[in-house]
Amino acid sequence: MSEDDAMVDEFFSEVNDKYYPQVVEGLEQLDFGLTQDGIEVLSRPLHTIKGVTGFMAGFEYASSFTHKVEDFMKKVQSGEVPADPSNIAVLSEAVNMIFQVLEQLRDTGQPDEGETQRIQGLIREATEGGGSDVGPEAAGVEVEEKDGVTVIHIKDRRVHFEPHRKPITSAIIQAGAGTPVLMDMSEVLTFNSSSWEAIAELVGIFDISVCCLSASCKDVFYSWAFDRTIAAFEDEQAFFKRRAQRQ
Repeated sequence: MSEDDAMVDEFFSEVNDKYYPQVVEGLEQLDFGLTQDGIEVLSRPLHTIKGVTGFMAGFEYASSFTHKVEDFMKKVQSGEVPADPSNIAVLSEAVNMIFQVLEQLRDTGQPDEGETQRIQGLIREATEGGGSDVGPEAAGVEVEEKDGVTVIHIKDRRVHFEPHRKPITSAIIQAGAGTPVLMDMSEVLTFNSSSWEAIAELVGIFDISVCCLSASCKDVFYSWAFDRTIAAFEDEQAFFKRRAQRQ
């Protein structure tokens, strides 16, 4: 392993173990309307990421993009840009995009410039116009009927806002009361507490289970005790094996 490879591995270890948990905390506070507190929490990991990636070969794009997001965040913090729901949604999506850029640069060496330019366009709209009516886009879900179970494959990597939650809750409701539902979260990196609460509100009417939780999803799921009402499985196979044993 080269010295550069070792530095990248060490950096991503810090991202996963330290920086992203801080970011999740900050995004949760933004979601609860605690804008100033949320920005204070977010500022520390983002400033570090901007600085470190500026010195990492191949990650300079992440440093530049993080700098733009950080500037926007400071404008929201100072009141230069109103901290209304649409602007907070743009800020949160922009922060999440930083981590997608990091993953893209690590995995392919190239960022998805179409997505980063879209985010920068939303930032310009919010900064120049004082607000934006464009919220976070959602990739939605894919629904599969399998052995009497509605399997909902969630396609968004980060589920934090109503546009991300609505396709999931709609798919659960459309399955019909009494139909077992399995949420496949194999493509999901983060799922915040507000999103879990939206799912938990349907428990009792609908038989809901989840599988393939990422480490971050597990942290929120278990720390907020959603496992008391929603069954969690390692994967689809484990779910269907348990279902077969019970029948």
